[in-house]
Amino acid sequence: MDLLKPSDFRPAFWLPGPHFQTIWASKFRKIPMPNLEKEQLELEDGDFLQLFWALEGNGPMVIILHGLEGDQTSNTVKAMFGVIRAQGWNGVMLLNRNCGGVSNRLQRTYHAGETTDLNRLVQLVKQRFPGKAIMAFGYSLGGNSLLKWLGEQGSEAGITAAAAVSVPFELSSCTDRMNRGFSRVYQKHFVDLLKASARRKFSSLPPLFDVGNIEEIRTLREFDNRITAPLHGFKNAEDYYSKSSCKAFLKTIRVPTLIMNSLDDPFLEVSSFPSSSEVSPQVELEYHRKGGHAAFITGSPWNKSGWTETRVPEFFKTH
Repeated sequence: MDLLKPSDFRPAFWLPGPHFQTIWASKFRKIPMPNLEKEQLELEDGDFLQLFWALEGNGPMVIILHGLEGDQTSNTVKAMFGVIRAQGWNGVMLLNRNCGGVSNRLQRTYHAGETTDLNRLVQLVKQRFPGKAIMAFGYSLGGNSLLKWLGEQGSEAGITAAAAVSVPFELSSCTDRMNRGFSRVYQKHFVDLLKASARRKFSSLPPLFDVGNIEEIRTLREFDNRITAPLHGFKNAEDYYSKSSCKAFLKTIRVPTLIMNSLDDPFLEVSSFPSSSEVSPQVELEYHRKGGHAAFITGSPWNKSGWTETRVPEFFKTH
């Protein structure tokens, strides 16, 4: 990979390989729950957004976008709120519609290419905190949404800097990768979460199309083909992936943006990672040999940390 650069990141020796990194960071890493203020924001379309605020600092505002079926309790979210507090900044996490165990009101939920809610939140932050610098951080699915929004907005984005970690640049190849080898374990985990979320959603608001037997769904592509795509106006899963993947939007980003991925990410197809010629000059690409998915754990078992919590604020401070 031509963009592999020397780095201060040293993967933890006691977490060998991508799966130990990924699973430990997500399931076993202990991060205290931050003190957050929840707000339910009513929307013009009759639905609502749930926002989680940390407003103890005097510095800039950091918008956080979570991953697939994530919420405010996800480790990467809690870790970033910890960074925000340590830096004396402020933060807000956007909870995607129908996530966090809360069903939304409309015949829709969220998907990887959904950017209108993020745009609404950016405008809200500008209104409530005029003159304050705004930065945005997204990982995994949230990273795709963030980069797509940045490309759509171009010079109108109106934020200071952005960072995206463990980004699925091409959703189609990502779902194919999740259907191979040990990655099928992760796929089953996500499919089970998505099916439970869909059952909850449809129990109170039956869909306007035939979803068939949800219990028979076994892959992410199946779920997207039968539920995500028709629910959000796409022809099928491939149409959804094609229109929602961030890769096509990277050249029109006009905000200083850090993208940090790992070459051993068990969720992603490395051949889909863009080269420097495929992104805007404002985009800084960092590809590490190791790090797993949304993990990047470094240090010893007695003094460990996530490299994301070092690298992202470092990048934000320079901009």
